Amino acid sequence: MNKFLSLVLALVLVFSMANVAVAETTPITLDVWYALGGSSGEAFMSIIEDFNALNTGIVINASYSGGYNDTSTKITAALSSNPKSTPDVLIGGQVTYTGAYGNFYAGEQAQADPEFNFDDVFTGLWDYGIYNDKYCQIPCGISTNLMFYNKEHVAAAGLDMEANPPKTWAEFIDVCKKVQEANADKTDFIAFCVKDEDWLTNTQIMQCDNPVIACNEDYSVKSAAWGTEECAKVAQWWQDMTREGVMKSTYNENGVNHFAAGNAAFFAGSSTKIIDWTASMGDKLGAIEMPIFDVQAVAMGGNTICIFPYYGEERAQAAWTFVKYVTSSAANAKFAVNSGYLPCRASGAETAEVKAAMESMPTYAVAFKQLSYARAYVNIDDYAAKATALAYARQLVTEDLSYDPLTAMQESAQMYNDEAGY
Repeated sequence: MNKFLSLVLALVLVFSMANVAVAETTPITLDVWYALGGSSGEAFMSIIEDFNALNTGIVINASYSGGYNDTSTKITAALSSNPKSTPDVLIGGQVTYTGAYGNFYAGEQAQADPEFNFDDVFTGLWDYGIYNDKYCQIPCGISTNLMFYNKEHVAAAGLDMEANPPKTWAEFIDVCKKVQEANADKTDFIAFCVKDEDWLTNTQIMQCDNPVIACNEDYSVKSAAWGTEECAKVAQWWQDMTREGVMKSTYNENGVNHFAAGNAAFFAGSSTKIIDWTASMGDKLGAIEMPIFDVQAVAMGGNTICIFPYYGEERAQAAWTFVKYVTSSAANAKFAVNSGYLPCRASGAETAEVKAAMESMPTYAVAFKQLSYARAYVNIDDYAAKATALAYARQLVTEDLSYDPLTAMQESAQMYNDEAGY
């Protein structure tokens, strides 16, 4: 009998140990959404492959969630219906996905975990991941709004952008007029185009030393700040560019392809275009720092990374382990140089990969230089309302060349404030 009991106990112990071993080796699978397409998406997937190869016991199930707008719709729907239909991690987008829902998990982890090295992240970049003065998301793929140019088209006008780039927007208009005239024989040619008109407008408003969004102390009011005399020059510029025939809104709608096809001399857009356009345009591609109005500033762009800790602490901590890896100096630097985004860490900027990228791609060095004066406006709950209001100002002054620019900016600001309920 004693032998039988001993055998039973031994078997129980063996099975218990086996179950523990299984539990210890069962991987944690994390769902990760990323709003990165093209070469940026490929660069991010390469980082995921590197992470999975570490055999940490965490497996990443990554899926493309569409562009920023599609991702916004998708994650907002998930949060509204059932928080447990969200991914564990999301790369791409707005702090309204987290901070507006009281989710500051990633920001809290970044501040509490000494291995993360919070202070190594470029200080200004944290403004991109703050909601109502609290950290909720971590800078991941940051870009600046860059002025690209086609060297052949510019040279045809006898201009040298490296030796004598336009410093102000007024000088830029003069340059565009000369380039337009020199390339008048080309079909469908335009001196300047821009796909993301809203991003450029934000940059120009900031260059008027304006915050774009004004808020009170407790962030209960976040109103449009651009309806001022100082910002009237922004609408005036859009009107002047249209009047001079060096920019057409119809070309802006397809601005990326228009410039890539060689039908525009200048293009204002994301530094993430550097990788693809360096490959397709070669030595014809150049870039200069953004011209300015009153102060040197560019609106920050790109994406952040966040965690949805709705599946228990074990998965939340696993998500943090993954996020910490993605935003580490080496991984973030690798992602940056292969995507056209900029390194988010001071240590990352000193890596051999980033230094080599700056040396081999002068356009990348220009984008990185702008990072020192990149700004972010106060994060709001309805980005679409702001974009619609600013588009209205541009529409007023470009469709009616006699429309008063100040009135356009004031009406635009009022339009946003009415929509936001202020």
